[in-house]
Amino acid sequence: MLPRPVQNLIDQLAKLPSVGPRQAARFVFYLLKQPEKEIRNLYQALLDLRNIDHCTLCFRTIEKIKNKTSSLCAICKSQNRDKSIICIVEKDVDLEAIENTKKYNGLYHVLGTSEFDSLDKNFIKQLHLDKLIGRVRKNKDIKEIIIATSATTEGDTLALYIDRILSKNLPNIKITRLGRGLSTGSELEYMDEDTIAQALLGRK
Repeated sequence: MLPRPVQNLIDQLAKLPSVGPRQAARFVFYLLKQPEKEIRNLYQALLDLRNIDHCTLCFRTIEKIKNKTSSLCAICKSQNRDKSIICIVEKDVDLEAIENTKKYNGLYHVLGTSEFDSLDKNFIKQLHLDKLIGRVRKNKDIKEIIIATSATTEGDTLALYIDRILSKNLPNIKITRLGRGLSTGSELEYMDEDTIAQALLGRK
């Protein structure tokens, strides 16, 4: 039987996505061999997560700024972005994957999840689609919205739901999906840059 502090940390790490008990145990026993300074650095990095906020326009994760109730991310603040197009992504890592292609220069809307549940009111609220609709209605420059969800069953279901909501509320806006350069079952964050770039260029 493992010491309680070790088992407690294993149990916590095992809650992370794609991390099972065996992988969590490997992490913990690796950490046990590290100098105290490294452990303190990790501890501080975890505590710093309390200083995380979200962009009030696109809901991307940003660093919290003291005494500010409204904060925009660097992309939303930039004067060099194409203001006529918004790309909807599931997660921050998907946004980063698209940015790495250097083929997209528009704006974003980050859903923050891919776990689709149309019956869960909290889930629907979490997508901030009402905020997106209001944002588009206020900005007459926006001409197109790209739904860039993953090519998985969950991603496709989520995309269909979003498409239905946006088409109903924004009938004059062009709604497109990523082209099928993405193979079925692919999650955007794991795709190479060329594949994502082709999917962007082949959207329809």
